[in-house]
Amino acid sequence: MSSPSVDHRVFAVSRAGHGAAEYEDAAAVAVKDWPLCAAVADGATESVFAGAWAERLARGLVERRATTADLLHEAVAEAQSAWRATVRDRTEEEPWYMSAKAAEGAFAALLGLSLHADGRWRAVSVGDCCLFHVRDGALVQGWPFDSPDSFSNRPALISSRSDQDLPSPESISGTWRLRDTFLLATDAVAAWLLGDEMSETSEASFGLSDAADWNQEDFRRIVETAREEGTLRNDDATLLVIRLNEAPDTDQHAPRS
Repeated sequence: MSSPSVDHRVFAVSRAGHGAAEYEDAAAVAVKDWPLCAAVADGATESVFAGAWAERLARGLVERRATTADLLHEAVAEAQSAWRATVRDRTEEEPWYMSAKAAEGAFAALLGLSLHADGRWRAVSVGDCCLFHVRDGALVQGWPFDSPDSFSNRPALISSRSDQDLPSPESISGTWRLRDTFLLATDAVAAWLLGDEMSETSEASFGLSDAADWNQEDFRRIVETAREEGTLRNDDATLLVIRLNEAPDTDQHAPRS
């Protein structure tokens, strides 16, 4: 298999009525060396510093290429240790109740994907972020959910506290081809993509394969339109897109971004 040229993009829009500083999703990606790796995380709004915890988890998964259960446990343990130091620094000059709230821990859903040079891919998930594998403009697979009815208000979440058990991760594997596209989405975007509302009657309708050609302003416009139509829940919206193109130079043996 010839090595692909790799395009990747991360799109993010905060909840309506909230600024960028209140954004509590996160995304991370590494596409310069095999295996390629990407992750999205969704911090639980009820917990303090949820965005920082989501960012720590996504970055830790990608750094370790932690798309197996064993590696994910190790990455989470490292993230929890780093989190304790971060919280100490951030709450030193805060009111006492901020320290008390931080001691309860932060929580986040997490999804990671690794793409391997031999044509395999592997994903791991805790919670309700979703992966979409698109080929020739059609959805090959949506995972771990394939219906908007599968989402709930109480998804499995990873705690920043080391004394709380990690929920059992789900995992899946498959094969990729050149020109395939992978989308990683946090829950509001994922449920919207899976919804029956995404029809030709919606101003925000599109094919999943179109996402590889968007820019940030395209995503913002589509998200805002869907929110106005009531088809997309008002939550932080995050979409990470990876497209595996034909390599312009067949002698190239490493991916580029």
